[in-house]
Amino acid sequence: MGTGVGATILVLLALVTWALLRHGPIPEPPEAHYLAALKDAGLAEQFNSDANAVAHGRQVCRQLDDGEPQQGLPADQLAVDAFCPQFSKGFHVLETATVSGTFVLNDSGSDEYSRSIGSDGTSCEGTDGYSDVGSGTQVIVRNGKNEILTTTTLGQGKGDRSTCTFAFTFPVTEGQERYVVSVGHRGDFSYSFVQLRNEGVRIHLGH
Repeated sequence: MGTGVGATILVLLALVTWALLRHGPIPEPPEAHYLAALKDAGLAEQFNSDANAVAHGRQVCRQLDDGEPQQGLPADQLAVDAFCPQFSKGFHVLETATVSGTFVLNDSGSDEYSRSIGSDGTSCEGTDGYSDVGSGTQVIVRNGKNEILTTTTLGQGKGDRSTCTFAFTFPVTEGQERYVVSVGHRGDFSYSFVQLRNEGVRIHLGH
């Protein structure tokens, strides 16, 4: 290495050192900060690529700029912290809960020839006019706009020919004005998030 080249490198190093001392280290790009935060929080797998994650994060901030409510999921909070920290203070992370539900089919047994429950002593299910109620019957949860939020199915019926109980669970995230639960075509049942989280779903059908 020639003397001139060596001197040039020393001058460049001196300039870099001076710049760091005066202005501090070069800040980490917000994209890198966001991706690292997602990874540390175990949320990176929600996105199929880094580019998709960054696009989502910037979309969150655009929606807040447009006046959308300052609320969202944990990954959205990280996006706000990275890309639009002016919204961080008032941002509310929506709670997610696993809701437990039961659907109970009752039969008073007043008419032996018209029973609504069939049982083999181990499991039970609806019969005759209630034959649509059984293990695998679909449960749909919608919001007030009739948009489907999640679906699940009834579990195996437990009980006898008088009472048959089906259990089911589903995840739900707050942020909707109401949550409408439908079991097959057996009506709609409306709940608030607090009701679902604290009390679950208890539906009775039959006579």
